Amino acid sequence: MPLTELQAQHIALVRVLEQTRDNGGVWTASDAREATRAARELVGPKAPFEAFVARRAQWALDEIGRSKPAQAIRLRTVRAPLWAGWAGALGALLAGFATDYLAAQPHIDIVEWPLVLLIGWNLLVFAGVALGWLGRVLGRSGGSQGPLAAGLGRWWAAALLGLGSAGARPWASEFKRAWAALSAPLQGARVRLFTHLSAVLFALGAMASLFARGISEEYRAGWKTTYAFVDGQLLHAIVSVVLAPGAWVLGLPIPDAQHIASLRMPQSPGEIAEPWIWLYCASVLVWVVLPRLGLLAVNALARWRLGRAFPMPLASAYFTTLHAAWRDQRIGVVVVPFRYELSPGIRSRLATLLERVYGLSVDIAIEPPVIMGQDATDWKQALHREGHVAVVVLFNLAATAESDAHGVLLQQLHRSVERDTPIVPVVDMGGFPRTDVERWRQRCNQWRHILDKVGFKPLFLDLQQAGDEDQQALHDRLNHDD
Repeated sequence: MPLTELQAQHIALVRVLEQTRDNGGVWTASDAREATRAARELVGPKAPFEAFVARRAQWALDEIGRSKPAQAIRLRTVRAPLWAGWAGALGALLAGFATDYLAAQPHIDIVEWPLVLLIGWNLLVFAGVALGWLGRVLGRSGGSQGPLAAGLGRWWAAALLGLGSAGARPWASEFKRAWAALSAPLQGARVRLFTHLSAVLFALGAMASLFARGISEEYRAGWKTTYAFVDGQLLHAIVSVVLAPGAWVLGLPIPDAQHIASLRMPQSPGEIAEPWIWLYCASVLVWVVLPRLGLLAVNALARWRLGRAFPMPLASAYFTTLHAAWRDQRIGVVVVPFRYELSPGIRSRLATLLERVYGLSVDIAIEPPVIMGQDATDWKQALHREGHVAVVVLFNLAATAESDAHGVLLQQLHRSVERDTPIVPVVDMGGFPRTDVERWRQRCNQWRHILDKVGFKPLFLDLQQAGDEDQQALHDRLNHDD
């Protein structure tokens, strides 16, 4: 089931409320679980996962409005970019119409440089578009939509919340960042749509200006120069390329070099410019207007398609949790400390870090420390057969990594959990002094070396502080582990 842009906005907003550091108390873990239960009942067991996620987000926002009217979140319809785009397009038309008047030429040059430069610039744009498309086909382009699309996405998110209220909500900046990233393809299509429309109208305005002035005064075609190397042969070579599409479309011949040489001013009064006007306008139509209209149609289709089938990435850790809930499975992250007694502060910080990755619906079980001493199988008590979305094995950097202890534990866990469940070894650096930088680096390398032998990559976090860098590192790891 495809998601609409509005449904994607609801999902992104609820995801931010469930993952942000501070949602202002508007949404709690019990609220999240109730939203999951209610959405499963409303959509039924046979509904697609996308329908469940969309209905859950809608139910969550409705529930916030019912239970906390003062904190109700109502997304507004955004119209300003549409009107701004049309205003910009109209400005481009007027600017194109003004070009001939700004040039203030009493005649038309055989090589009409403003139109030649217009054609050249558009050809460069088309080459850039072709290279970008080729890069995406070959997989060598990251698909970046550019700073204008990113800025539009952030502005759009603020406008959805209401410009006056966006700054008053502690989670608003996170929603702006999240929506700008998610909607980048759609915003890029919008930007390109109005860019191509403006380019078409600018070119049409420039052509209309030529025709309009020709009605009220007599245009003559000729050429002037200061330099000896400019002659009829050179001008003929230029116009033979520039005006070739117009000559082909209209069936008009391009005058030869001798004829062009005879139009040099002031020795010659030139000639009536009407054939040249037709040639230039037809050539601009072929070189600029028709390709731009093609790109305009492509991006209009892309914007229409993305607005009705929004590409929401549903493979992240957050949606993995919701997918398990949708299938009525236990959704839990189990934390297995190895020979490491956790303080209440570390337990709280670690749980918060995991909730910000998986959302408030997840169950986080921090088990008693595994010793693997006289009872070498005590690690089995930490696992639950109901299934997990992740297993976090917690080590202390102050301990010395050992293959026959730490490595064996990871191997045993790997054989005991479901195949797709990620096992993430986290090494807590918080209690290890960093005054001796070289010793700290050696200890980190020793952990990497031992865990690499059993096919695991350690994730180093400071659970004493648990700052934004630690949060981002855990988020990236859990969203990329298979």
